[in-house]
Amino acid sequence: MQANLASLRRFMKNKLALFGGVFIIILFLLSLIGHKLVPDTSSNANNQNVSLRFKKPGYTAYYLVVLSKDNSDLDQLILLDSFYHNQNGLNYKKYNSSDWELSFLDSEASIRKTVFYLGADSLGRDVLSRLIHGARISLQVGFIAVIISLLIGVFAGSIAGYYGGWRDQVVLYWMNVFWAIPTVLLAMVLLISYKGTNEHQIYIVFLAVGLTMWVDTARLIRGLFLQFKERQFVEATRVLGFSDSRIIFRHILPNTLPSLIVATASNFASAILMESGLSYLGLGVQPPAPSWGSMLREYYSYLGTDVSYLAIFPGLAITLAVFSFYALGNGLRDAWDIKGA
Repeated sequence: MQANLASLRRFMKNKLALFGGVFIIILFLLSLIGHKLVPDTSSNANNQNVSLRFKKPGYTAYYLVVLSKDNSDLDQLILLDSFYHNQNGLNYKKYNSSDWELSFLDSEASIRKTVFYLGADSLGRDVLSRLIHGARISLQVGFIAVIISLLIGVFAGSIAGYYGGWRDQVVLYWMNVFWAIPTVLLAMVLLISYKGTNEHQIYIVFLAVGLTMWVDTARLIRGLFLQFKERQFVEATRVLGFSDSRIIFRHILPNTLPSLIVATASNFASAILMESGLSYLGLGVQPPAPSWGSMLREYYSYLGTDVSYLAIFPGLAITLAVFSFYALGNGLRDAWDIKGA
C-alpha cells in the first residue's frame, strides 16, 4: 500500500506525465460523446456547403431549417445571408442572393446558428467536427491494434520465455519475420487482397497495425519471463506441483503488468502514428470518414497560405496525442521505477 502511494506521488510530480494523462482522458471523452456536441452532427461530419469553403475560424453561419415531414431525418438547411423578424414572419436572404423572401416560422421551420470554431475546409465542412471524429478513429485503431498485439504478444512471449528450447526458437523466428515487414508494406498487401467495401476497410488498418506491433510486446514478455522463471517464488510453485498454466497466468504474468502497462501506452502512441501515416499515404481510413492523417494529406499543400491552419490543426492533434501517450508511459515507468527489460 505504501509502495503504491509512493508511486502515485512520483507520478503526480511528473508534470509532463500528468498533462499526458489529462489530455488522454479528454481525448477519450471527446471520442465517446464529442460527436454529439460538435456543430456538425451528420455522419462523419460530412455536411458540405461549398459556399462556406475556407471560412476562417470563428465564422458564424445561420441556417433556415425546414424539418422533414416524412420522418426521414433529412432536414433542409438553407444558408442565410441576412434575416430579420417582423409581424409577418421571417424575412431572409439566401446566401449570395439579393432577393428577400418571407417564411412563417412554426413547428416545421427554425433558425439554426452554427459557429465554425476552427473554420471550414475546401468543401465547407466544419474542421472542429472532423477533428473530433478523427479522434474517434485514431483511438479505435489504437485500442484494437493494441488488443491484437497484446493477445498475440503476451501469449507468444510467455510461451517462449517460460519453456525456452524449440518453442523459443519458433517464436523468435516469427518475431524476426514480422519485425522485417514494414507496416506500410503489410497494409498494402492486406488492402490489395481485401475484396470488401471501403466502409469496412478500417478493419484492415486495425489488423495491419496490430500484426506489426505484437513483436515488441512479445519481446518484452519473453525477457520478463526469462527473469521471473528463475525466481524463488516460481521454484516454490513448481515444488508444490502447480501446473504450468497456473504458474504462467497466476504467478508470473501478474508480475509483468507494470512493464506491460508502460509498453501498452507506448504502443498506443505508435498505433496512432502508424494509422496517421497510412491515412496520409492513402492506405488507411477512406473518405468520407475523417482521419487526422488524411486531413493532413489533403491540406499540407496549403501550408504557407492564409488557410494553413487546415493542415496545422490535424498535425497538432497527432503530435499532442502521440506525445501524451509517450509522456504517460514514461511517467508510469518512472513512478514504478521499472528497469529496462
